[in-house]
Order: sequence, then structure tokens, then C-alpha cells
Amino acid sequence: MKVIYYKSPRGNFGDDLNPLLWREVLPPACFDIDDAVLLGIGSIFRDDFLSPPATVRKRVFVLGSGAGTGPLPSQWPNGDWSILAVRGPLTGRLIGMPAKAITDSAALLATTPALKPEVPRSGRVVFMPHYNSVAYSRWPEICEEIGFDFIDAHWPVERTLKSLAGASLVMTEAMHGAIVADTLRVPWIPVACSPEVAPFKWIDWTQSLDLDYRPVSLPPSSAWEALKHFKIRAVDGAKGLDALSDDDEDLFADFNRRYGQAAGADLTPARIVPKSQAGRLQKITALFDPFFAERATRALISASKGQSYLSKDTIFLRRVDQLQQAVAQLERALLGTAH
Repeated sequence: MKVIYYKSPRGNFGDDLNPLLWREVLPPACFDIDDAVLLGIGSIFRDDFLSPPATVRKRVFVLGSGAGTGPLPSQWPNGDWSILAVRGPLTGRLIGMPAKAITDSAALLATTPALKPEVPRSGRVVFMPHYNSVAYSRWPEICEEIGFDFIDAHWPVERTLKSLAGASLVMTEAMHGAIVADTLRVPWIPVACSPEVAPFKWIDWTQSLDLDYRPVSLPPSSAWEALKHFKIRAVDGAKGLDALSDDDEDLFADFNRRYGQAAGADLTPARIVPKSQAGRLQKITALFDPFFAERATRALISASKGQSYLSKDTIFLRRVDQLQQAVAQLERALLGTAH
């Protein structure tokens, strides 16, 4: 069985959980089945991941994936696909299967002692931007200055898990930073560093655990990052938190506006700054970095004192139990029995 997931050339924490988690959750014999594919962790219920070439002559199983970053599969609806669970109620409604909404399958980490780091809580605050928000930023230096632990989503999974498990509070723009923090029962605060934040996928997940999504907007930490944000708004038309709404219909409209944008698109200022001039301009804008860094530092410290979130134990454990039932269904389909 092949596990389908987004593979960033530099790595991305949430996506890279897939090969580790499913090997712990499922018996080895499941991976000897050559006519099956599994869609697991990630906002990958979309056309480029479930394309005809990826699924031809294959049994397709979906367990915990969500929509939100691309158009739905052109082959959907498909009665031959086994939808065992999806990430949340927005994805459930979008694909016409609301009863399959459980939660993100990364919550299965709660059932895998081998992957859960045995580290003491350090009492430190952890800050984890989205992987697209690290380049051109001063966030690593700012965290070092104020005593916060910085996590780069490109880091190896094991290193990131250890940092999250030892935190007293996780401030995160990366959704799987929040999902794993919640799974490890570490309070978390959602933040938005960039206008490219996608409320649909966040609210899809938070609704699955009866939580709100109230992210704190952080200003750019460098002048070049500010230019990048201007490009995202002015050229790409991203609205960021301006599109945030509690109304599900608004979220579906926002999804429809965004769905053609592929994950991993070029988000540098190159389209408004000629490449030949970018290096020189970056050096000039760096002169203004102290102003941006000081403002971002104040905002980050202030945000760390705001409302944190943690799902109720009863709700979280119920969702994990439902995911385990979905895993058992998958085992029966593949092996004829649950282990």
C-alpha cells in the first residue's frame, strides 16, 4: 500500500508525519498490499493527489485528510473509494459525506508510544511559523532574543516532536503544530504571520474538536517580509484574516476563491521585483529591519499572554476512538481482519 502525501523538497512537519505514523498504527502486512493507496494526514483531498494516474487500478482509502488547498478530485464523487474519515465538518459537507467528519488523523499520535517523546515540560514557549513564513523573516533571531524556542517546520519530525512535547505553550501558524500540541495536551495559541493563511482548513479541524479559531495577527518581522506580504495581497489577491468568518457559507466561498492555488507556489517578491535587482534591494530594505523586528517582538510577546486553547479530554478521546475504529476498518479491508 502506498501512502499518498505532500512531499516538500525541504520537508514539512505535518506531511512528514505520514510515513512514521502509519507504520506504527498499521500492521506491516498492510504495506505489502500493492493494489491500495491511503490518503492520510494533510489538506490533500484534491485533484493533484487523487488524480487518475495516482489511483488507476487501485483501491483508494481516505483516513483523516482534509480539503482546503486545491480543487476537489475530478473523479469525485466516486463510489469505489472508501472514505473512512475526513478531517472535519467542512470537508465532510464539501464532499457530501458529513457523517465521515472525525478529526485530523495526526491525533493518532496519542496511540503510538514509540513516537511520543518522553521529555519533561520545560516551561518554555515554543513559536512555530508556517514553513512559508520563515524565509525573509527575523523570527529565529527574535525568539532567541526573548527566550522562546523556535521551530522550523522543515526540521526532522523527531526534533519537532521533542520541542512540542517539552513546551508549556505552543504559538503556531503551522496547523499541525497546533494539532500535535493538542494531541500531546500542550496548550496552543494560533497566530497568523502572513496573509496567505487559509482559514478553511484551520476551522475544519477546530470545529472537529468543538474549538474556535481566533488567530492573533503578527506583523512582518523584516522589511523584506513586509514586501513579500504586499506582493501576496496585491498580486495574488490573498485576503488572509480579512476573509475569516464564523459563517460556514463564507468559508465555502473562500475555498472556491482559493482552490486553484497550488500548495508550494512561489511566494517570493520576485514577481514585483526583477530578479536581477532583488539582491540589491534586499540589502537596502535590511536597513529598516530593526524597526520591523522591534514591532514584531512586541506583538509576539503580547500574543503569548493571550487566550490559549486545548480541546476537552472527553471530546479528544472520543475522536481518537473514532479514528481507531476507522483504522480497524482499513485493516479489515486490506487483510480481512482487524489486529
